[in-house]
Amino acid sequence: MLKLKGSIKISGDKSISHRALIFASLSTGRVKISNLLESDDVMRTLNILKELGIKIVKKKTQWTVYGNGTGGYIQPSQVLDCGNSGTTSRLMMGAVSSNPINCTFIGDNSLSKRSMSRLSIFLEKMGAGIKLTKKDFLPLHIDGDINLIPMEHVMQKASAQVKSAIILAALNLKGKTRIIEKRNTRDHTERLMRYLKINFKKKILSKSSTSIELNGPYEIKPRDIIVAGDPSSAAFFIVGALIIPKSMITLKNIALNKSRIAFIDVLKKMGGKIKVKKTKTISGEDVGNVQVSYSLLNAIEVKASSSPYLIDEYPILSIAASQAKGVTVMKGLSELRHKESDRIKSITTNLSKIGFKVISKNDDISIKGSNELQVINRKKIKTYGDHRIAMSFAILSLLYKNKLIIDDESCISISYPDFKKHLKKLSTN
Repeated sequence: MLKLKGSIKISGDKSISHRALIFASLSTGRVKISNLLESDDVMRTLNILKELGIKIVKKKTQWTVYGNGTGGYIQPSQVLDCGNSGTTSRLMMGAVSSNPINCTFIGDNSLSKRSMSRLSIFLEKMGAGIKLTKKDFLPLHIDGDINLIPMEHVMQKASAQVKSAIILAALNLKGKTRIIEKRNTRDHTERLMRYLKINFKKKILSKSSTSIELNGPYEIKPRDIIVAGDPSSAAFFIVGALIIPKSMITLKNIALNKSRIAFIDVLKKMGGKIKVKKTKTISGEDVGNVQVSYSLLNAIEVKASSSPYLIDEYPILSIAASQAKGVTVMKGLSELRHKESDRIKSITTNLSKIGFKVISKNDDISIKGSNELQVINRKKIKTYGDHRIAMSFAILSLLYKNKLIIDDESCISISYPDFKKHLKKLSTN
């Protein structure tokens, strides 16, 4: 049987890549970005910034962004196409809202079914004019205004994208903006702001609640940015090495942001042999190497309180659960219904098709796994155009001698264009 061996450097982090481009565009000069993830999603953000008058040039492996300052976007001459990228649509809505320009955002079929009102309600309160399709979806038209009102925003629903969009809007406002998060979310935006020396106050209100205070307008001095490796991309190979006998791999240059590697704690609790070693800090993010070897996994319960930190990793965690002894229960997954596909449906449908006993009840999933491999015939996996579903089942397929046929591998380029290349490098017979 195939096993995973050796070491690779994982591609740049998707979340950080989007933010690096946007903050570079808001700076007052030239910013060089290294290790930018050149995925479909990130290229959507890059091309929209070009439409807004930002000069961006690639030389060899480095991208150079010529920033125009926090109020420096110009009127675009055409619609801004976000493709499949929820991060592009939400972050760029925030970024343009405090510029005196009018923009129309569009997206593909999948993105056009994802809610935009969860962000637009905050921007409208500040004074931006927004027209949504059916009061919730793209296409969306936004009339930006340099005189938006700085104010306090209380976020009941956890969303790093919505938080970041409000922060981006606030950078160009005169006065204090305060954001209160009832449930903490990923903090790449805050880390990058600290690295770029953008002054803001962050206070811990309780164990799960935080406030962020900005006092604008800001002048962001240009500073070169290096993008750390993507832990969510690393997760596929980590689970692959855990479930495929005789595997042992090292993944280098991974962002070890606490809000992004909660999945490693889950896998360790299941019995996964994983060693994490921090090596340095780059552009505000802790970075290090992750060593993984084959392990016999046991089922656990994953609590609902973990969901904001595992949102992208549930598909690959469900693959780990399928190979763990006992019944793994993952709770409080409502947010999974609003991703690139309804991921609760995508996970349960495909695992059931292979022969696993999977139950989804309300927003919970239970998966009865087994350490013993079952014999299967060729099965077609329906990805629903979701890159994380495609990569998760591509990993499971290695165990089944490639008998799982992925219906649409092209969607993988949305987040990880080098996935197949890196998988090939680690795969040995």
